[in-house]
Amino acid sequence: MTEETAPTPTSPRPTTAGRARSWGRGLTPSIALLAAMAFITQVGVSVMLPLLPLYATNLGAGPEVLGLLTSSFAVLIAAGQLIGGYLVGRFAARRLVSLGIGIYAAANVLISTAGAAIPLIAFRSLAGFGSGVNQVSERLYVAQAIDRSRLAFANGVLSAAGSAGSVLGPAVGGLLVVVSDLRVPFLLVAGTSTLAAIGSLFLPRPPVESVEAREARSAAAEDHSARTAVSRLLVILFLVQTSFQAGFGAFITTYAVFAQTRLGWATAEVGLVFSAFGLGSIVLGPVLANLADRRGRRDVAILGAGLIFLFPIVFVLEAPRPVLYLVSIVGGAGVTALEASYFALLADATDGGRRGRAYGWVSALSSLGIVVGAIAASQIWARTGDVGLGLLMTAVALAVVAGFLLLYPRDRPLAA
Repeated sequence: MTEETAPTPTSPRPTTAGRARSWGRGLTPSIALLAAMAFITQVGVSVMLPLLPLYATNLGAGPEVLGLLTSSFAVLIAAGQLIGGYLVGRFAARRLVSLGIGIYAAANVLISTAGAAIPLIAFRSLAGFGSGVNQVSERLYVAQAIDRSRLAFANGVLSAAGSAGSVLGPAVGGLLVVVSDLRVPFLLVAGTSTLAAIGSLFLPRPPVESVEAREARSAAAEDHSARTAVSRLLVILFLVQTSFQAGFGAFITTYAVFAQTRLGWATAEVGLVFSAFGLGSIVLGPVLANLADRRGRRDVAILGAGLIFLFPIVFVLEAPRPVLYLVSIVGGAGVTALEASYFALLADATDGGRRGRAYGWVSALSSLGIVVGAIAASQIWARTGDVGLGLLMTAVALAVVAGFLLLYPRDRPLAA
């Protein structure tokens, strides 16, 4: 046979040991430490967050002040993401992680001392700024410290760790409310955040970039056609994330009311769905994230959007409870798959340089999608009188997510 007609040997199927080694390359000391930090921080956050409106009303806050409390936090998160993205060019991302978590911890100590609604808004806004700095610098650190072929898996582990904290937090919060006053949860989140900030001081230094790699990045950054291609990819990823955030905004606006008024669920059962989401993220999310590295991030992101898409559909159809909980678990896995794949694609799209600024702008501006989705769902609900139609806006947003992802070029798998 000639070289042209010789059959290509097939690659051997990976063994169990090979799969374990593949997973191990993603679960590096950096990611293990970040995951532990995400878990312990999220435990505190999920204890505090449901009690924040009650704490504010006890300080004399009315509906307008509660709205300002939420809006100012969101705006300062965006500001923190923008500033964090710019600062990463001057300071190490791992040190900005420490700074962001430290600011968040200090702000929650101040929140526990608030004696009126206005100081509470100011301190909560400070917490939002620290959270924004931490969010963007954490994902930038992952992009720097983890091999490109394992980026989706690494981001999936982080998401799953945060979900695990969200599952545990409400149980801890319920106990605290029984045995203490409403200030204690904020001291708890300050304590967990302080532990995470201390842990961040031990984050390993990312591998030093070689001279050849720096030169290649500089050449790519100076190439006009490459910049145009990157700009197009960043626009698509921005639209993907904005649409996803719009779906989240529609969901948080309508889900609880729908579950209580249409399904007749008690308040406690409404919260159980969030635990089911967390369970799916923990158990299935890293598996799908690993699949993204092996089979392609874009395709797994589309799969993740499809899995979440099922959630509002089966709820509006008022499916039996076992189906609703099963779809909630699957939806949680889809959230992790979509989020992990998205951040891996974003890292790939910014390999040519200015990654910090790109992360900051995309993260900050896409967060406005929450406002768009919440307003759209509430308006549809108000005009039709049907909260179910508002909930279906979540499905519409996810369909748009999948549509934008189809415009993104299919990426080649990097993992062996």
